[in-house]
Amino acid sequence: MRDSHGRNINYLRLSITNRCNFDCFFCSSNSSLVHEITLQELRILSELFSQLGIEYVRLTGGEPTLREDLPEIIELFSKRFRVLITTNGSRLKDFAKLFKRYNVHVNLSLHSLNDETFHKITQAKLKDVLDGLKNAMKEGLNVKLNCVVSEYNVDEIPELVRFAGELKVPIRFIELMPVGKNNKAVPFKEILDRLKDFDLKPVDVKLGFGPASYYVTKDGNYVGIIAALSKNFCDSCNKIRLSSDAKLYPCLGSNFHIDLRAIMNRSSEEILKVMKQTIETKPLKHRMDETPVSNNMRELGG
Repeated sequence: MRDSHGRNINYLRLSITNRCNFDCFFCSSNSSLVHEITLQELRILSELFSQLGIEYVRLTGGEPTLREDLPEIIELFSKRFRVLITTNGSRLKDFAKLFKRYNVHVNLSLHSLNDETFHKITQAKLKDVLDGLKNAMKEGLNVKLNCVVSEYNVDEIPELVRFAGELKVPIRFIELMPVGKNNKAVPFKEILDRLKDFDLKPVDVKLGFGPASYYVTKDGNYVGIIAALSKNFCDSCNKIRLSSDAKLYPCLGSNFHIDLRAIMNRSSEEILKVMKQTIETKPLKHRMDETPVSNNMRELGG
């Protein structure tokens, strides 16, 4: 469907848990675990999202591979949508075959190649992620690497690009967003400056369904930059979000949401009407550069 600004909303980011086995500084939260959206609730909502025109569903968290019923969730959504997943990679070795079976595209978060720096950012072990990535490549999964850029890893940008190039997988660098915590972002221009030795050329390609601006290195590998603050892309935003406790958010940069769980006892027609009205309220642009929002990244999937 289209929102009130004419944007085609066809992409759902679905947080299926706010549990996580990492504790990244930009995402960590003191909030308690929520009553996670159930498989039965997902069955009902998957039909309604399909009626709304959603085509792509990205499973997020928290860490989505911590859901015990992840195979059932993937099977359910694969019947109606192209399914993608964002994971920290720590359990990827256990799920690579499942993702291959359902052609699930994987965004793997890799914020450093240095053990100490990685632990400083995530409070977790780099080896687990690299083992998961190795298994994913062995299975022939469609993989992209994501790196949230901060003061801790900004010097590693060239090394990460070389690493991705050796694997022949795209890598995207993400500006830190002031959601939940007021962290200092490394801006788009500085990220590009760190890449000057790669002779980047801008290319008009879309690798996936997100807002990255892509470049190609002199060695032919793709590098993306997602710059929500420096290069606002709200005019082309096609996303809505469903939190791990079944709240529908039309915009990550706004606290406004509707609690779908509270109306799940209504008819499908009534729920669908509320969902449409919520999507129609999607703002023209976020105001995060002016006022940080208090949304919980683990519950909304970032």
